[in-house]
Amino acid sequence: MEARDGKMQSKILITAIVPAYNVENYVVSALDSLLNQTEKFHEIIVVNDGSTDTTGALIEQYRDIDGVRIFHSRNNGQGSARNLALSQASGEFVYFFDADDLLNIDFVASMQALVSAIPELDIIYFSGESFLDEGCRSEYMPSYDRKISREFRSGIEATGAMLRRDVYFASPCLYLSKRVLWEDNGLTFMNIVHEDEEIIMRLSCSAGASFCLDKVFFKRRIRAESTMTLPKSMRNANGYLRTLESIAAYCKSKRAHVAPIQRDLVRRFYYLLHGYFSVCKAIKSRPEYTRIFILLVALGRFPGLRQLYEMAVPRSLHARLATVKRKLCE
Repeated sequence: MEARDGKMQSKILITAIVPAYNVENYVVSALDSLLNQTEKFHEIIVVNDGSTDTTGALIEQYRDIDGVRIFHSRNNGQGSARNLALSQASGEFVYFFDADDLLNIDFVASMQALVSAIPELDIIYFSGESFLDEGCRSEYMPSYDRKISREFRSGIEATGAMLRRDVYFASPCLYLSKRVLWEDNGLTFMNIVHEDEEIIMRLSCSAGASFCLDKVFFKRRIRAESTMTLPKSMRNANGYLRTLESIAAYCKSKRAHVAPIQRDLVRRFYYLLHGYFSVCKAIKSRPEYTRIFILLVALGRFPGLRQLYEMAVPRSLHARLATVKRKLCE
């Protein structure tokens, strides 16, 4: 296919990365949706993350298929499994996929066509949709419509546009990214709950040319006992806080770089703090206000941060936390 400069471009090589844990009822249909693409993935790396059901045995049935690579690990978590696969990937682009979901058969062909036309792209964001697993009843049916179809000169510009339109989705199943983008910026998933929220900010803001495509390729299964539907716990609360702390540290270290989208980032902090407080309320745990205060102080003079502080920290604690701030600044 011709690029914008008129030169012929070869098809890009895409590595699919699939962590799998106790998904014996879904992993076959998930992997088949990757293998049945109209254009093939360069490779499909599956990591059995210490499953205690028949997931490992089902995955092994794919071992002899050309391009499929299988690893078994202890149950170290989804982030760790993704990092293992990422370290083994050889494709120019990487795509993270969950072993209980489905992918449209034209995904690879569509991504190849877009990158062939715009070779400088670092990352492509696209739409997804939810569907209920058989027998599952849930009022939680998230929408993943991007509502944007255009190219952006930088990841910063794309991030700001998605945040402003409320179409900034953290799931790594909803973007395709250059492998070198991960390597050059030392990006890996943290081994926490909500690790996708933590990584997407650093990845997006590190990208160059980016594209938002309002077309559905990914289909998320809503089922019982998934990460999204399980009861919340202290791990969720800690995951939110560590995510907030990591993003705050990144924004502080890249203050000039993220300056054009500071207001948009504060909106995301509000979203994450709301999630944290909701979990604390659900599990009847007192929020760690001092940690919240310290990360807000680290951000400095972000527009809208004062309002965020007033929302996040009870007025009764303001005097005590002012002392904490003085000590931090000494």
